[in-house]
Amino acid sequence: MFDPASTLPWAVPLLLILPMATFVLALSSVRTRRSASATAMFGTVLTLLLTLLVGWGLTKRSTPFEAAYHYFTMSVAFNGPTNFQTFGIDLILRADKVAVAALVAIEVCFAGAIGWHQVMGRSEPGAARFHAVLTALLFACVGVLLSRDLAALFGFWAIGGALTYMLLAHRWGLDAAASRARVALALPFFTDLCLLCGIAWLYARYGTQNLNTLLPILHTNPGWTVRSLVVASALLFLGVAGRLALWPFTAWITQTTITAPPAASAIAQSAWSVLAIVLLYRVMPIFVASNQQTLQALLAVCAVAAVIAPLLGLIGNEPRRVIALAGSAVAAIGAAVVISGFRNPSTTFAVAGVACVLAMAPARAAALFAMSSIANAMRTDDLAEMGDAWRRMRASSTALLASTIVLGLAATGALTFGVTSRSKLGIALGEAVLLIAVAGLRVFLATALGPLRRRRAFEPDRVREVPPGARSWPYWLALAGMAFLIASLITGWLNFLDGQKHPAPAVTAGAVWAGAAIIGFAASALVYVRGKDGALRASGAAGGWLGRGVTAIFAVIDRFLVAPTTDIARRLGDWIPEGDGALGRFATASGQLALASARAPALPLLIVLAVVLAVAFALVAPGVAR
Repeated sequence: MFDPASTLPWAVPLLLILPMATFVLALSSVRTRRSASATAMFGTVLTLLLTLLVGWGLTKRSTPFEAAYHYFTMSVAFNGPTNFQTFGIDLILRADKVAVAALVAIEVCFAGAIGWHQVMGRSEPGAARFHAVLTALLFACVGVLLSRDLAALFGFWAIGGALTYMLLAHRWGLDAAASRARVALALPFFTDLCLLCGIAWLYARYGTQNLNTLLPILHTNPGWTVRSLVVASALLFLGVAGRLALWPFTAWITQTTITAPPAASAIAQSAWSVLAIVLLYRVMPIFVASNQQTLQALLAVCAVAAVIAPLLGLIGNEPRRVIALAGSAVAAIGAAVVISGFRNPSTTFAVAGVACVLAMAPARAAALFAMSSIANAMRTDDLAEMGDAWRRMRASSTALLASTIVLGLAATGALTFGVTSRSKLGIALGEAVLLIAVAGLRVFLATALGPLRRRRAFEPDRVREVPPGARSWPYWLALAGMAFLIASLITGWLNFLDGQKHPAPAVTAGAVWAGAAIIGFAASALVYVRGKDGALRASGAAGGWLGRGVTAIFAVIDRFLVAPTTDIARRLGDWIPEGDGALGRFATASGQLALASARAPALPLLIVLAVVLAVAFALVAPGVAR
């Protein structure tokens, strides 16, 4: 009889090898657009099937499967604690059910992005390069989710960050794309650097970066302090928050939603949210080991980010920016549930926050693809200029409606299991759910309802539905998000993910959280049905004020911080060569003087020096001074 658990010793390493082999194949032999897309899709589907095989094998085991491969070891000391005498990195692949579920969500998003881009991205440059970078990013995602060694994990994390920037800056021939992609390089680089500093800080205190050996000695290693754990927790959280795109780190996804290829933007937002929430779930024991004040502060940060992000989504009329901010708010809710679950020892609902983000990721990608199809057909990125999509583009509008509904309800299961509605945290997250529903549905209502007005060089009668090959992918992604959403409401799914027993929540709790989203949907529908133009004018005016305010803030920063710093650097750069030149001239003059003195007669020179010294002593003598 076939035992799927017997395949784990070769299937788990093959999970990492297969995307890399696909990348090498795509990089070395694929040249045409169709073959590049087919190769990337083939590798993604094979990786998905292999992931399902690993998940099947893990259902027959009560413990995760782990395989260790030695990378390198170097001696750094000969005395002191044994942890600090050697430095080594091991490739420890740990496949558990959380990693498998996260991989399935990511691979579904990758398959949808490749299939949609094959039809809708025909005008994009560099098809072979784009698909090769996608397969390499899938390799990095697999490495991050399976790595147990923090040093190896950061290596895959950094590779994924560089590849993400290459995807977001793929339209290299456009100035707007290049300038906006700088934010996608600088801001995540800062947060990734914080993550690296957090890992280095832990190694400096404990001498190990393997989570299997690090977590048991957090409070037993000689020299540990609460302050060191607080610093490590803060640095690690900054690294996770940057890739989760929590406010105020949302600029790297909101600034590139229009200028980057839609497939690249969808993958960056969906895949990184899953990777970051799983990493947060993995390192939460370090946060818990610090103190309760740190956890409370992190909860407050997540709650504030969950409320502000959708609130900003109500300002402005860029639809894909609104979707990105709504997804950021759902990710903030998931992070808050994870932290709250670890903060309260009596509960085991932290994994519900991970399940929340798994439901959000495919729905977010589906909404971006459907919205991109509508925006391309209507040739605008302004909601005030859109309309009548329900009649002209029924398939894309239906996909957009389904994905925004899933996005608005994605946090229902996590909040039902992990947060009580009577707490301060519950009130804040409930407001966030309401705002997410309002912001998400207003994108559909603004595009589907009302007339599509004629503009210069644009004829509404020429708006057509997207080709059949691109219509189904947003539906499949929305369906995947709905499946993850329904699973997040089932206790057995959470039991499967973390291997613990979870009590079933009260039905009224789920009704309360779902009711908050439904109220948001109803409020948005009421406003846009009664006066779509007025609502869009108000959001557009608020967006203009916000844009002017942000421009003024950046102008002040440039005037009082960037410009002085640049001027100091310029002056220093000019002064260093001038100083080197003056030093060279002084050395030349002193050398010439020494050479002249060597050639001069010794006796007259000694007489002159004696006379000079005698005059000097006579002038400084006390009697002469009086």
